[in-house]
Amino acid sequence: MASRLIYMLKSLHFLVAITFTLLANHLFADRAETQDGSIFYGKIIEAKDGNLTFATTYSGLIQIPLKYLKTLSSSENVLVRDENNQTFIGQSVPVPSGQLNLVNQQNDLSPSLAFTKIQHLWLDKSKDPIVEQKERNELEKQMQWENSIGFDLVGSAGNTDSTGLGLRLDSVYSNNLHELDLFLSYNTQTTNGKTDTDETKGGAEFDSLFSDRFAWYLRSDFEHDPIEKINLRNTSAIGIKYDLIEEENYQLSSRLGTAYRYVKSTEKSITDQSDPAFDLGLEYSHILYQRLALESEVSLIPKANDLADYLFNHDTAITFPLLVENEWKLRSGLSGTYNSSPQDNLEKMDMKYYLRVIYEFQ
Repeated sequence: MASRLIYMLKSLHFLVAITFTLLANHLFADRAETQDGSIFYGKIIEAKDGNLTFATTYSGLIQIPLKYLKTLSSSENVLVRDENNQTFIGQSVPVPSGQLNLVNQQNDLSPSLAFTKIQHLWLDKSKDPIVEQKERNELEKQMQWENSIGFDLVGSAGNTDSTGLGLRLDSVYSNNLHELDLFLSYNTQTTNGKTDTDETKGGAEFDSLFSDRFAWYLRSDFEHDPIEKINLRNTSAIGIKYDLIEEENYQLSSRLGTAYRYVKSTEKSITDQSDPAFDLGLEYSHILYQRLALESEVSLIPKANDLADYLFNHDTAITFPLLVENEWKLRSGLSGTYNSSPQDNLEKMDMKYYLRVIYEFQ
């Protein structure tokens, strides 16, 4: 009789504890307690890869290793998948401690589960992580367009009167394995009534990954610049790209390939030039602060039979958003071309500073 009474009292205490916990969870917030006694209040987001993602009002998202959890309380139903792919649903309650305990609407307690045995945990209103990952993988395989249009407008008055206009179009068609880049740009500038810049450039590049860090590429670009007496300058190349550094906010890649250079002058007295060449390049991208980015691209294209005859191109700029939606950007940079063997009476260096307003769209 006494043992039955003790059992009834324990059961009553357990039910009272569960009822109080469920009521407290509705009134307050989700609660996580670690084995060292630290207590966090906020919102359960998910658990995967051995970590619980927990949102707090005072420090944002935090990661708590599941092996350090002592208790976990939820204010709403969660779904849990164990290491055997069994799935349970209910509100998480902190009794007994040291493991995950779920109670359903009928106050039935699901089998207790050690926190380290959790494969996935997600909110009832959220999507199953396995389904979400499959959808993400399928989305990454789809080729998508990303486009941008940029405008440059510069001018000065006084001792020197000058006006300049620039236009650039970029389109990228890509997924996580392949990428096609297209661009077209035009720049013109008039100083004291004389046109000293009249440049049209365009090009295309296709990259395809064949390992984690290696990709092959095929690229071709052209330039028309009557001021520099260039009717057409074309460079086509094929080669290998290698990702030297690939981190979330920092990327550095290199390329090495063979190329073909062709130059046709506006002067009929100058014969066309066509030569095999090498294609060397570096691409650098670094997110400095939030969405403030530093981007740089340099290329060196020497003739195969005369390495002293080369073209050096570079473009380095800082880009930052003008709006929270990140559709409008401002790009400030320095770009130019160094030709080691220019035509007569022309400078080797052609340098341009620019401030460009960019609109991105799909």
